[in-house]
Amino acid sequence: MHEKTLTRAEPPQTFLEQLDPRIKIVCALVWAVSVVTMPVRFSGVLVVYALILLVLLALSYRNLGKFAQRFAAALPFIVLAAVLLPFFKQGSVLWHVGPIEVTQEGLWSAQRVGVSALFCVAAICLVWATTPEPDLITGLKDVGLPALFVGVIAFMLRYLHVLRPELHRLWDARAARTIGCRNVAKFRSAGNLMGAFFLRSHDRAVRVADAMAARGYDGTWRVLQPRRLRTLDVLVGGVFIVGVVLLRWMA
Repeated sequence: MHEKTLTRAEPPQTFLEQLDPRIKIVCALVWAVSVVTMPVRFSGVLVVYALILLVLLALSYRNLGKFAQRFAAALPFIVLAAVLLPFFKQGSVLWHVGPIEVTQEGLWSAQRVGVSALFCVAAICLVWATTPEPDLITGLKDVGLPALFVGVIAFMLRYLHVLRPELHRLWDARAARTIGCRNVAKFRSAGNLMGAFFLRSHDRAVRVADAMAARGYDGTWRVLQPRRLRTLDVLVGGVFIVGVVLLRWMA
C-alpha cells in the first residue's frame, strides 16, 4: 500500500527543467547571499524579488505540486522563528506581554529573518522541484561541494524512499495492535515504534555499506553520461546573476 511506485522519468519540458543544474545551483547561491545581506529596513527591491519568484514559478507550472510540498514542510519553522524573535531581541520596548517585552529591534529582526528565510527556502525548493535527484547530486559535485557532503546528501535522498515504506509498515502494525488504547499507551507504543525503526534503519545501513564496499565504492559519485554545459544556460545564468546583484546594490 505504501510502496513507492517507480515510473519512467519524463523528459524536461519547462524552462527551469531544461536549465543546467549547475547554473541553477549557482543562481540559487547568489540569490540567497543577496537576500540575506539585504539591509534591515527593506526597500522596494524585495517586491521585485517576489515578482521574479512568481515568474519562475509560473514558468515551472508542472512542478508546482512538488514545490508546494517542500515549501510547506519548512514554513512552520520559518513562522516559529519570526514569531519568537521579537520577544528575545533587546532594544526599545514597544509593549509588554506579561513579563515578556516586545522590542522594536526584535520586530525588525523578525521581519528580516522571516522574509529572508521565505525567499531563500522558496528558491531552494524551486531548484529541488525542477531538478531530478541524480542531476541535482551531480550538479552539487560539479560546483565544488566536497565529496563527503555529496555522498551524504545522495544517500539521504535515495534511502528516504527505502525507509518510508518501512516506517509505514511499522505504523500499520502499531495501529492494528493498539485498538482502543489510552493516550499514555499510545505514547508508549509510539516510542517503541521509533526505537524499532531506528534499529531497522541501522541494520539496513550496515548491510548497504557492506554491499557497496564489496562492489568497490570509494566515495566518488559517478555518472554514465556527464551533462554538457550549453551556451544558452550560461547566458541565462549570467543575466540572472547580474540582475540579482544589481538589484541588491540598489537596495
